[in-house]
Amino acid sequence: MNNYFFLIFLATIIITRLFIFIYPIPAPTFIKFRIHHYMYGVAGLLIGIMFHSILIYAIGLGLFVDELTYLLIQGKNHKDNYSKISLLGTLFFVAIVFIFRNYFILPFGV
Repeated sequence: MNNYFFLIFLATIIITRLFIFIYPIPAPTFIKFRIHHYMYGVAGLLIGIMFHSILIYAIGLGLFVDELTYLLIQGKNHKDNYSKISLLGTLFFVAIVFIFRNYFILPFGV
């Protein structure tokens, strides 16, 4: 089950990165507030735990982790999202999730 979780998590990051690279459109803005995909990720994490869905949880974590380094470096545009530091940071967090994947799925009793 831990490999299933990690594969879904990793696929989410790869698909998100490809989509954003191919379609570099700005995030939607509501009343000067920009919606980023990490916000959907946080919602996915919570919904995944509430409904005991490892699929939604893995997707949520993937969306969150994909944008985590971008947030930490206070990125402003798509160029920042594909900077060397952003990509290396994302790889670092992916490695952390891989190493501790058994702990990430503990809420699911697996």
